[in-house]
Amino acid sequence: MKLYYFPDACSLVVNIALRAANIPFDLIEVDYASRQLRDGSDFSIINAKAYVPALVLDDGSCLTEVIAILDWIDFRAPQTALLGMQGTTLRQEAMTWLAFVATEIHKSFSPLFRPNTPREFLLPGQHHLKNRLSVIETQLMGRQYLCSDTPKGADYYMYVMSRWMCDSGLCTRDWPAIRAHAIRIETLTYVQEALASDIR
Repeated sequence: MKLYYFPDACSLVVNIALRAANIPFDLIEVDYASRQLRDGSDFSIINAKAYVPALVLDDGSCLTEVIAILDWIDFRAPQTALLGMQGTTLRQEAMTWLAFVATEIHKSFSPLFRPNTPREFLLPGQHHLKNRLSVIETQLMGRQYLCSDTPKGADYYMYVMSRWMCDSGLCTRDWPAIRAHAIRIETLTYVQEALASDIR
């Protein structure tokens, strides 16, 4: 099994989840600018979308999109409880927060990182992202994780997003609950292992 990644991209979420589930895999770095592998081959041959994460299974099939991959990991290793038992309210809540982080937080960062984003869009874009982060901040007040007393897939995803905050001019000290959540996640052994592997 191979996980294709960019350093400090959302592929780190899958790296963390695979380690939490104790599923062995190989890491293959993709060059962000050229979308090529170290051997010069074209990453789009592996994933036509040409972005990460891409998880190539032992049978050769390629899974993409963080939510879909976490669902596969949860099915493969249900004891990890990335999402929770099928048919339960907890699972639906875990999926709700996972989707919120993926669509409302992650996607709100994208234009802030693009060098060709018009300057007049940056401040409104940052304001929109702050509103979405405030939803997470409120949810985390007085609790350790987004929807359970154990970390779920959405918590790993939000942790990676918290790492992006300073890169876009947002200091986590303005969101103390998000900051505390990030520190809590980062103390987990498998998260530290994922961070150590997620390098250029």
